[in-house]
Amino acid sequence: MTLALILALGLAAAAVVAVFCWGLYLFTKQSEVAGDITVAPPKRRRQATFILNRVTELIGRPFLGVVRELVGEERQESIRLRIEAAGRPEGLTVERYLQRKTGEVLLYSSASLLLLTRGQTTLALLALAFVLLTDAELMLKTRKRQDDIQRELPDFLDVLAVSVGAGLAFRQALARVADAMPGTLAEEFRVVLRQMDLGTSRKDAFQALRERNSNDALGKFVTAIQQSEELGAPLSHTLLTIGQDMRRQDAQYMRRKAQRINPRVTAITAATMLPGLLLLVGGAMILGSGVDFGGVFTG
Repeated sequence: MTLALILALGLAAAAVVAVFCWGLYLFTKQSEVAGDITVAPPKRRRQATFILNRVTELIGRPFLGVVRELVGEERQESIRLRIEAAGRPEGLTVERYLQRKTGEVLLYSSASLLLLTRGQTTLALLALAFVLLTDAELMLKTRKRQDDIQRELPDFLDVLAVSVGAGLAFRQALARVADAMPGTLAEEFRVVLRQMDLGTSRKDAFQALRERNSNDALGKFVTAIQQSEELGAPLSHTLLTIGQDMRRQDAQYMRRKAQRINPRVTAITAATMLPGLLLLVGGAMILGSGVDFGGVFTG
């Protein structure tokens, strides 16, 4: 009887410890359950900064004040729009951009001059090309974001039209669809919603959306929304019409993109297959000619 009681107490203690450990794990994990999904948009994981960009930012930091005065407010606004169009890669700001560009000019120009004095012209030009590293990164990321927006826009508009047609207000439906369909386009509309929460009018928020993005389809969507608001047209019908137009434009865009890729594929195929084909045909002709190469080389 005493042994059974000891075993029961041991099992009970083990169960209490296991429950305590599991509860502690759930408390510290804080993952799946959220109190209110409409309070704030999901946080984006900050991208790690490239090591060369860190170095150039450190080099350019002491010159930030002078560079900002030289650049001027208008140029800084243009830089801000370019950064926003690229999706703020690595959390980039105008100040960090100016630091990075100053560091790139100082570092890579100095390396280029050093290589040039040693007669390494090719390496000097290659080092000088790194001055455009940040601008090239912004251009590539901007192009990728616009491609993502072009691909996501038709489906997004279809779901938005269904939500508005079901009776939701446009702003509420936009927030619901942005949460349900994460992506580049949803991020852009979350920015619009945050601007409206801070007091920006719908017209100004959507105008800023159009200025941040060079995508023609998105610009036409913003224009149609503004015209629908001014003329009082049914919004759900307008969204369905825009969605159908966007799908046709998306198909045309993909065809144009495929037409631009075809010459590149042909050039790559020719560059990789032509040398081997020439060697194969030339070798077969030489071997089939019956020439005695042993006698030719031995004289």
